Amino acid sequence: MSIFDFQSLPNFERTSPSLKQFSARDGIALSYRFYDSYKKDRVIILLHGSSAHGEYLHGFADYLSSKRNVGEVYVPNLRGHYGSGTSRGDCDYIGQLEDDLYDLIHHFQLQNKKIILVGHSSGGGLAIRVAGGPYQNLIQGYVLLSPAIPTAPTMRQGTAGGWATVSIIKIIALSILTSMGIKKWNRSHVIQFNKLQEYCDGKETLSYTFNLNSSYHPRQPYQNDIKALNDKFVVFVGSEDEANDPFQYPIVMGINSSEHIQIIKGAKHLDIVCNELVMNDTAAWIESLT
Repeated sequence: MSIFDFQSLPNFERTSPSLKQFSARDGIALSYRFYDSYKKDRVIILLHGSSAHGEYLHGFADYLSSKRNVGEVYVPNLRGHYGSGTSRGDCDYIGQLEDDLYDLIHHFQLQNKKIILVGHSSGGGLAIRVAGGPYQNLIQGYVLLSPAIPTAPTMRQGTAGGWATVSIIKIIALSILTSMGIKKWNRSHVIQFNKLQEYCDGKETLSYTFNLNSSYHPRQPYQNDIKALNDKFVVFVGSEDEANDPFQYPIVMGINSSEHIQIIKGAKHLDIVCNELVMNDTAAWIESLT
């Protein structure tokens, strides 16, 4: 039985923009999709979740860029995923995904525009990590769709409800070694995703190395990156989310306010990205930013 309802996601293969590429600072090609808008002073960067790539976010991107004209939208396929980088499930060092996002911003000269990160699942975890990192001043706001925060009480059973098989001992050992400056084993795979073969098409990424897994989520202790969000964020999570417990987010995020945390009745982990209420409220929240 599948942990997630993959059938709830429309097939956007024929309607989404074709993948394009740009070169990161190391010369490696990274893929992205671009959605134009007549609103040129604002940019939304949509970040996909674990094992996936950006295609499933097409409906959300099209809504923000075209139907609501909130701003231009970029949907990168993160390094280590389909069409980006040289090794599926891996990156060169911890923090490289943040550097790649900066390179995207720099390459397309977006730094003088209002930039909002919208991240789903592990993409939300990456958005939180960016808030606590060296590029935080580039980002005006954060929309977090059921953000994945490993070791936090939001994550069910510490495995996103059984979505992931996690090598805890290996992660602990590599974390200790990394803190000592020993990184020679950081390309060891430490997490596998339990996606049924019937839902696979060859574009998924079913395991991550320590480098990529660490780069995709808030630093430890995760509370520090969350604090760096200040009040510039909103969380949307479904009441029926299979991976994350919606009622733990006020505790983890340190705030119990509908202004910052909205629980969407009936929504699950995947279909939240095509939920009309979430898309509408995301657009309204972005438009409210000064």
